[in-house]
Amino acid sequence: MLNFIKSQLPTPVRLWVRSLTQLDHRDLIIWMNRTIGRKLPRRVKIDASSLCQLHCGSCAMRIYNYGDRGKGYLKFDDFAKFLKMNSYVREIELSNHGEIFLNPDLLKIIEYAHSKKVKLTAWNGVNFNTVSDEVLETLVKCKFYGVNVAIDGASQGVYSQYRGNGNFDKVINNIKKLNEYKEKYNSPLPLLNWQYIILECSEIESEIKKAKEIAKELNCRIFFIKDHAGFIPKDTKMIERETNLCYENKNNVLSRYTERNVPCVDLWKFPQINYDGRLFGCCNNTTKDFGVNVFEIGLRKSLNSKIVKHSKKMLMGKKMCEESPCNSCYIKNFVLDEKLLTKMK
Repeated sequence: MLNFIKSQLPTPVRLWVRSLTQLDHRDLIIWMNRTIGRKLPRRVKIDASSLCQLHCGSCAMRIYNYGDRGKGYLKFDDFAKFLKMNSYVREIELSNHGEIFLNPDLLKIIEYAHSKKVKLTAWNGVNFNTVSDEVLETLVKCKFYGVNVAIDGASQGVYSQYRGNGNFDKVINNIKKLNEYKEKYNSPLPLLNWQYIILECSEIESEIKKAKEIAKELNCRIFFIKDHAGFIPKDTKMIERETNLCYENKNNVLSRYTERNVPCVDLWKFPQINYDGRLFGCCNNTTKDFGVNVFEIGLRKSLNSKIVKHSKKMLMGKKMCEESPCNSCYIKNFVLDEKLLTKMK
């Protein structure tokens, strides 16, 4: 009877009713807060681990000896406490400068997030050198949404030049094992991306073409990115043809940023939290936190702290904030000069 009544409703009304049935308590919490002027982010980033077994050439954590973030990993108890305190959060990005699979609590974190219907991702990247079969199976069973695997090359000789201590064959075998579990459980998740950085050691045409072939065999989307240190390939035309990258602004490392993808936006929409709860704002910040701990006071209070509010105003072109961690970031002046966030709502 109910289905018959629904079928008689006008299409706009049916769509409205269907959208209502898909809402849960998190939508209600966010809507109620917005009505009183509080904007809460549905997504956050929590660094699952700053530990890493590799030694990559330009890794900020290795260059600055882990900066102010320190060595450690996200504890399950802290993760569970965070979700209870901030029950409106729908999605959490777990990867940052370390390797999430070195976190001994990762299995419990994935299972708990799944039980709370929280989407987990690792789009910032993993090296996938060390991961147990149990964790691989849990990624599939608990519908871990997506993973970017960092593989800069198509052979051990090229890959290991940048990913020090890395084993190319281990990474490929782990991807194959994951695909076997996806087939076993008839699941498309986790989505897999192959991230290939164009470096001096990996700009070889044959290597790039081989990587694209292997990615196709692994049912893995491959995408290429520029070196953050500003490396310009010798044969830019070939690289652009094979990778769809653009090196037109060769002298501007920051030219890839717009108001949509500049890391500063994370402070509003996708805040970065350290494994120990300290708020760092974005994944680029490794030198100084915002002086608040999300695990202790909650996300809303942390984002409404004085220093965070003043930092946001500064990034939007208003009064400077000398205490802000953003002052030491190389992107800040570019954002201010280009007025990238001035019109942000």
